[in-house]
Amino acid sequence: MNDVSKLLPLIKFYAVIAFVCALAILLGILNIITGEEITHTEKLLSAYNFVLVVIVIIFCVIVRKEFKLIRKHINRLKSAYNVAGIDPVCNLRNKYKFINDGEIFIERNPEKSFALIHFDISKFTIINNTVGYKVGDKILQQIGKTLQDILADEITGKGEGDNFFAVVEYKDQEEVVDKALEVSDKIEELKIWQKIKIKPVIKIGIFYVNRDDLDLRTAIERAYFAKITLKNNYKSEYVIYNDKIGSELIEAKRMEDEMHKALERKEFKVYFQPKVNLRTGEITGAEALVRWEHPKLGTISPARFIPIFEKNGFIIKLDKYVFEEVCKNIRKWINEGYHVVPVSVNVSRVHFLTRNFVSDYSEIKRKYRIHNRLIEIEITESIAFSNENVDEVFSVMREFREAGFDISIDDFGSGYSSLGLLKAMPVNTLKLDKMFLNDIEDYNAQVIVSNIVNMAKNLNLMVVSEGVETETQVDFLKGIGCDIAQGYVFAKPVPVNIFETFISNGKAKYY
Repeated sequence: MNDVSKLLPLIKFYAVIAFVCALAILLGILNIITGEEITHTEKLLSAYNFVLVVIVIIFCVIVRKEFKLIRKHINRLKSAYNVAGIDPVCNLRNKYKFINDGEIFIERNPEKSFALIHFDISKFTIINNTVGYKVGDKILQQIGKTLQDILADEITGKGEGDNFFAVVEYKDQEEVVDKALEVSDKIEELKIWQKIKIKPVIKIGIFYVNRDDLDLRTAIERAYFAKITLKNNYKSEYVIYNDKIGSELIEAKRMEDEMHKALERKEFKVYFQPKVNLRTGEITGAEALVRWEHPKLGTISPARFIPIFEKNGFIIKLDKYVFEEVCKNIRKWINEGYHVVPVSVNVSRVHFLTRNFVSDYSEIKRKYRIHNRLIEIEITESIAFSNENVDEVFSVMREFREAGFDISIDDFGSGYSSLGLLKAMPVNTLKLDKMFLNDIEDYNAQVIVSNIVNMAKNLNLMVVSEGVETETQVDFLKGIGCDIAQGYVFAKPVPVNIFETFISNGKAKYY
């Protein structure tokens, strides 16, 4: 089928050439006819050219007809491939045929043990956008061939996008890992990566199939869930599904089942953690944080539910709910004469994929008549410095600034920040990652933090240090000129009614 597809551009090319020739001949005839004097030879030439034009036009009509027939033939072949359960790009089983054939294969070999391996090419969408979908398809074809070559006696298949599966036989569980790593190594060694100058990263999830509950859909889901527990670093690696991951999967499913009703019942509560001016000791701001007060499980930490909500997209609704709750409270504080301080609100990376991000938040801000600079949008460093879409992220940040919001970069220094991008970034505040304070007695740690603060000052940025827990850390931060601190040494995140006691009687001071 691929060979037939390659003929289509060639047919198109010859058809265009024929059309151009016909046009040129026709122009020649018109030139002769419109001339003032026509010889007998020119009349014969004109007639000859006319007949030639007719032949070329007929040829073009035939080519066009044949082109349509060939295209229909290719579509029929694709349909036949799909009906047969074969992925037309990789010539591997599609997901449904893979599940069917895999279950039959396992059932026919009751004395043997099997595992499911899930291969995922990390960030393949970015690769497609970088090199184009034709090259992307070539990469998928070569990956498919690699699986077929190495796992020739196993059941292999392709899922959505860049996901590949294999059911492999094993005697020792380490054999499965060895096979998975062999495939991963061979994929990384494909010459096409060198041509496009991209280093691939392969993430692998492994699940050892349980015969008592044989369902390859479940096996795929568990291998996938194991895979997504891998950290988003730039190296190929694998993970094996275990009971801990299984418990997390059950918990995630339970949270997903309850999240919408929990939002309706207002089980998600907004807490506020004060930010303190290190020079004066006054509360100068707060960070809004969300907690899930579950009627049976008690208070659930955001570390447990935020990653789940980011994967299923519910985080967009939750973040918007938190933002509106913050705006409601700020309006209440203004109306009741409290000492109102700016509040920072966290937003997920998922928002940057939505079209109405800034306009939706701006509309809520207008609804509650919140003054400019009283709401700060807090973006993690990993979003702001993402190589995938720096321009888009910066554009959204500029829109927020124009709409009257301040912008803060959270967890600064936790990843691989680009200082070259920092100078051009539309941001008001740098928020130092708390890891810098863990060994603040160490001289090297002190040098790093001091230089980051000095750099930020030279860029006219405010500096906030989070995770401050000791007086020693407070003294050090004051000494190097850090502006604001946030941490348990001052106050933990507290419900709104407790936070209101901090700001109800004018400026609150910690020292």
